[in-house]
Formats: sequence, C-alpha cells, structure tokens
Amino acid sequence: MNSLSRVMTFMGSLLMSGGSLALPHKNVEDCVSINQHVTKAEAVAEKGRYRQALTITDEFDFSTQGAFSEYIAHQRKKILAENPKAHLPCPITTPISDQLYGGRDLKVIDLIAPFQVEPRMQAKSNTEKKHDTRGVLLIHGLTDSPFIFHDLASSFLKQGITVRTLLLPGHGTAPSALVDVSHAQWRAATEYGVQSMLEDFDTVYLGGFSTGGALLIDYLNQQSISLEQKAQIKGLMLWSPASQAKASMAWAAEYVAWFKDYMDESTDSDFAKYESFPFNAAAQIYSLMQRIQPANLTDTPDIPLFVVASDVDQTIETKSTLRLLEHWHNKSMRKTQYKDTLIYYADKAQQPVLPSSINVIKPGLCTHGDYCDALIGIAHTALTNAPNNQHYGWQGVYRNCEHVFGTEHYRTCKTTQNPMIGETTAHALQAYPAIQRLTFNPYFDHMVDALARFIASK
Repeated sequence: MNSLSRVMTFMGSLLMSGGSLALPHKNVEDCVSINQHVTKAEAVAEKGRYRQALTITDEFDFSTQGAFSEYIAHQRKKILAENPKAHLPCPITTPISDQLYGGRDLKVIDLIAPFQVEPRMQAKSNTEKKHDTRGVLLIHGLTDSPFIFHDLASSFLKQGITVRTLLLPGHGTAPSALVDVSHAQWRAATEYGVQSMLEDFDTVYLGGFSTGGALLIDYLNQQSISLEQKAQIKGLMLWSPASQAKASMAWAAEYVAWFKDYMDESTDSDFAKYESFPFNAAAQIYSLMQRIQPANLTDTPDIPLFVVASDVDQTIETKSTLRLLEHWHNKSMRKTQYKDTLIYYADKAQQPVLPSSINVIKPGLCTHGDYCDALIGIAHTALTNAPNNQHYGWQGVYRNCEHVFGTEHYRTCKTTQNPMIGETTAHALQAYPAIQRLTFNPYFDHMVDALARFIASK
C-alpha cells in the first residue's frame, strides 16, 4: 500500500466511525497532501520551499507583560505573515481544535498556534475575575509547536484545569527563524508565560517537553521568583527534559554555525514541526542545558516532579535526566518529595538506579494495539501524542523518516505497508534500516492516568 492509499484508508475508517476528518478538495494542496508524494517531497527539500520564512516581523514584547489574549493574537499574526504553510487547509482535527474553532474548516495556523482552552463547565467571560482557579502552562520542544500538546490538553481539561501553551521565539514559522534565535529569547518567553499563570490562576502546574522542560527548570532555579509564587506551583511535569544531548559533539554546534546555517536540510512537510535543523538551534539548546546541570541548580524549589523518559532516547541522554531528577528529589527540606514520580520506558530487565522514595512506574508489555508487534523502543518524539492522533498516531498521515532522508531507505520508510516503529538506535537501524521513528506514545492512556493521580494527590 502506498502513502496515498494509506491516507485514504485512514480517512475512510474515520468517516465510518463518526470521525470528523474532512476529505480535501481534489488537486488542492493541504497539510496532508504535502506528505503524500516522496519524489515531490525530495524536490521541495532541494528548493527549500518551506525552509525560509516569508518575511520577518517583530517578536512579542514580553517585557510589557501584556494579557495572554494579546500574546495569542500577536503570535497568530506572526505565523500568518511568516509561515509559508500557514494558509494551507488542514483536515486534521483534535478535541482541542473542535473546542477552539467549533468544527470549522481548519488551516495550519489553527493547529500550531498557541492557545488557551478552559474546561467547558468552567468557561468564564474575559472580563470576569478568576477565583480559586487551576491552570497549566505547557511549553513545547525545539523545532516543535503547541500541536504536540493537543492530546495532553484534553486530559487536563477533564480534571477541570485550564490549559495554556507557549510558542517559543523562532518557532511556528520556518526553520530559518532558528538561525539567529537565542536561548535568552526562549527564557524571556518562559518568564512571561509563568508570570502570567501566577497572576491569572490561584493554583498553577507547569509542563515542558524537551527544551520546554529545560526552560522551566532554569526559570524555577532563579531567585527572581518569590516564595509565595513558588507556593502557587503544585507540580512540574517534564517529558524527556533537555538535560544533555545524546550527540557527543553537541558542544561544537556553536562554532560550526559561524560557517554554515543548517545541520540538516529536509522537506519541512510536517506542518507541526520543522524538519530542517540549523546549527544555531543546537548551539542554543546546548548552552541552555549547561545552565541546568545539577551543580548549577542552587535554588531548587519545593515543587513535586512528574518525569517521563525512555531509556533508548536518541535525542536526550536519559542518564543525565535521571541524575537531574535525583538531585531535585534529594534537595533538603522538601515537603513534597513523596510525590516525585518517574514513568520509565525501558526493557523489562532495565531498572533505573534511583532513591527508593521516588515513585518509579514501568508500564507492562504493549498489548492493547495492533502496533505492538511492530514496536521497537519508545522514541524521544513519541511521549506526548496519543495513538489515535490523526497526524502523528498509528494510522496518522505523517511518518517520521528524517533519520534516513537522502538515503535509499527513505522511500521505504515513507511508503511500506507494515513499518517497524520505534526509536532510531544503532541496533534498531541495523535490524530495520527503514524503521519509522515513533511519533506517538503506545502507553498514552496509562501515562495520563498516572498524571491524574499525581495531580490529585495531596
């Protein structure tokens, strides 16, 4: 079955089951069709069609501490001006997009823009002061967009928690925007996001994937946040936080960036994430990670941790993440230490060496999906998306094959009927050269249940 047939089969199954995925108009390019033809995608990569921002507009002025609604409006305007895919129709729906846009025809901008969504039963007018409210701020990873939190957002809403997401500077437009960005800009955005939460909600939760996690750790380690504000924050949730790069030469990216813009040049056909990767992006995340090494964490707050990590992560060194968790956990005078939780995706024989007081959860064997037999390890790119995600899920329209782009295995990875899926370890690539990098969490429901217990615990 080729890629187009796979997409049409998926659409048909959704329509039969009452799904809301609309069929695109014939011959009209949209966020689905740009993934369908491998030869065309390779030509798009060569020309850099989606790699360069259309124009350059001003960043949001975080120093003004404007209302979050103003921030969202500014970011949508910026995406429309700069992103060459922003206006493309995008027949991908989620419960969050349904709540935000009422089922209208969507464009790419609607799925990648930052958002605020409230539990339906607790929605209030913009002019009404919030009292005794709970909110969570979610920050995406490097090259990602807020789309990666659409599935998780639904789980927070079910618990009566309002969800906000940030769009980090340099994201949501085109990879060229990361050529000159600095981690200081990301940190300014994080400060604005956290401060807006502390002003607008009584109880606050913070969550970050990869780079987003590192930014939150860095901010909470600063003395600029008061004890009263820290007391408002009832949980820090980290999905594979950027603690140390898996690549041993990550430190060199800063110097290579002086001579060359891109480490990888690809198709950028994924509407929700950049596929081309600038050297400067690697340099900035490396510098950020140095700020959160245990030796530099001198003001760790008494906030419980919920960490999700995979032992075969090929982007982040998981052992470093575990050292970070242990350092935070063992900080003296912590009253919330008993709540610290780690969900650890690993081979059954692998057990992390951590204090016994950390609640370590290891899911059992994958048995609940027809993808289980094809599964080889949980990838860095998989943690926040549900298996039924229309874009990144098991029957989703997008396949992550960037690790073999430009090789003979790319076409096979993109089009084979029964792909192997997992993390792109050396062992997996040797056994399955055309393996598809996993973009959904097979244990998503299990993770969401554990997260609900973490939030509910007193």
